[in-house]
Amino acid sequence: MKDNQLNEIRKENRRALPKYLLLILLGGVCGGLLGFFSSAAGALGAAERISGALERFFPLAALWGLPVSSLLTLGGAWYLYFAAKRRCAAWDGEEEAPVEAAEETLSWALFLGTVQMLLDFFLLSATGMYLHTAASLAAVGFFLVSVAAIILLQQKVVDLERRLNPEKQGSVYDLKFQKKWLESCDEAEQKQIGQSAYKAYRAANTACPILWLVLLLLSYTFDTGLLPSFVVILLWGVLDVSYLLEAIRLSRRGNPL
Repeated sequence: MKDNQLNEIRKENRRALPKYLLLILLGGVCGGLLGFFSSAAGALGAAERISGALERFFPLAALWGLPVSSLLTLGGAWYLYFAAKRRCAAWDGEEEAPVEAAEETLSWALFLGTVQMLLDFFLLSATGMYLHTAASLAAVGFFLVSVAAIILLQQKVVDLERRLNPEKQGSVYDLKFQKKWLESCDEAEQKQIGQSAYKAYRAANTACPILWLVLLLLSYTFDTGLLPSFVVILLWGVLDVSYLLEAIRLSRRGNPL
C-alpha cells in the first residue's frame, strides 16, 4: 500500500473518530437515564397498571382485530388488484406507461397483503394469550380465512404479472417459486431486487439494536426476562451471518452469481 494512500486512510479515521465517540457518549448517557427511569417506573408499580390496561384492551382487539383489519387492508388490496387488471385489459400492447402503472398498483396490493399477514400473526398471538374456548376458536377461524385470502391475492397478482411479462416463471404454490422467479428476471430487475434487499438489510441492522435497547429497558419495568432480547439477537445474528457468508461465497473467483 502506498504511503499517501495510507495517510489518507488515517486522516479519514481521525476526522470521523470524534463524532463517533461523541455519539457513543450521548447514547450511553441517554441509555443510563432511560434505564434509571425504567427502574423507577417499575418500583412505582407502572407495570401493574399498564398490564391491567392491556388485559382489558387486548381481548377485544384479539377477537375483532382480525376481521376488521382484514376487511380494511385486504379490501383495499383486492380493489387495487382489480384496478390493475382493468388497466391491463385496456392495454393496447404498445405503450409502456399503462403497464408500468399497473405493475406499481400490483406492488401496492402485495404491500397491503404483507401488512395484513403481519397483523394476522400478531393478533393470533394475542388470541392465544387473552382469549379462550369459543372466542379463541372464532379468532383462529378469522385468521385462516385471512391467510387464505392473502395467498389467493398473491397468486392472482403473480398470474397477472406473468401475463404482462411472459418470460416470468414460477407459481406461488411452488416451494421454489422465489428461485424460479428471480432466475426469470432480467439483469435490470435482478439489480433492482438486490438494491431493495440491501436496503432491507440496512433497515433491519438499524432496527435490531434499537429493538434490543427498548426490550432491555422494558425488562427493568416489566421483568420480561432474557427471552425477548435473546430472540432479537438471534434474528440479528441470522441476518448478519447469512449476509456475510453469502458475500464470501459470491466473492470467490469463478463463482457464478
